[in-house]
Amino acid sequence: MKKILASAGLATLCIAAAAQSFAGLQLEPECSEFLVKEGCGRAQQGLEMHGRYIFSLEDGGHVNVYDFKKAAAGKKEASTPIAGFELASSGKDNHANNAEFGIETRRGDSFPLMYISNGKVGSDIEWTCFVEGIKRRGKTFTSELVQTITLDISGFKEAGFEPVFGAPSWLIDRERESLWVFSAHLRTTPQACPNPEENFYIAYKFRIPALSEGESVRLGLEDLQAQVTFPFDVWFTQAGCMHDGKIFYCYGVGKADPVKRPSRIRVYDTDSGTIVARYELNEEIPYEMEDLVIRDGWIYVNTNTNRKRGQPEPVIYKLSMPGQ
Repeated sequence: MKKILASAGLATLCIAAAAQSFAGLQLEPECSEFLVKEGCGRAQQGLEMHGRYIFSLEDGGHVNVYDFKKAAAGKKEASTPIAGFELASSGKDNHANNAEFGIETRRGDSFPLMYISNGKVGSDIEWTCFVEGIKRRGKTFTSELVQTITLDISGFKEAGFEPVFGAPSWLIDRERESLWVFSAHLRTTPQACPNPEENFYIAYKFRIPALSEGESVRLGLEDLQAQVTFPFDVWFTQAGCMHDGKIFYCYGVGKADPVKRPSRIRVYDTDSGTIVARYELNEEIPYEMEDLVIRDGWIYVNTNTNRKRGQPEPVIYKLSMPGQ
């Protein structure tokens, strides 16, 4: 595997936690329901969009496809999936926590490569990112596993870098053509982190492996381009996305736990190592947020609901960006 930087030269690329601040906009965003989703079978998880298609992932790896154009026009039929398919990586241990389109499109595919974060702590695939190629033929979608990427943090601590606890989220910065892996020093639950002052969030920067590198790629210390750490000020990690060097990440379970785990979004600047915007959203988004997509200057938020507890169908919300 090609080495990007020797580990000895990485120290200048790290942004120390001590230099960070809690500065950031406290936002009161515009927020509305974009799509009420029908046809959901399991817990809602990752979200991605491309052209007129919305890809809504469920725990285990099923994908429902909705029509973005009809949803944007407010048409009632937009709530019904136009198609559904199984990820090639689907299985009981694939939480399908996050979905990200990349920058490379495999020959014959209809969309850029899709990067799937598992997100299930303790599973055999906890440290693995699944890269899938998706084809569309009319209303039929199929997916093929074309590459697996595994994070190996062995040697990180000894080399002066902060290790994450696990459950990495794989984020593609398409504008800057880089891959970031986001997690925390300690798992973000009160049980695993009884002393919050000891915790912090960590982002690792890597190249985006090309398909030509093979079906199995390991990213380790020799591949690390940068490490950035961020203050811990919010519980219960979900998923997110990147936009031009900034990580947009959602947290919480909504009104199921409004005191410790309300709906929140944090925007992390990987250039400065600071939180540049905060969204407190428990009134606007009362359900468990799962994943984010940035499209045309808006944030789209996937949520999960518990219909056994009388909650309605899950909703995708449309949220204004910082500065709007």
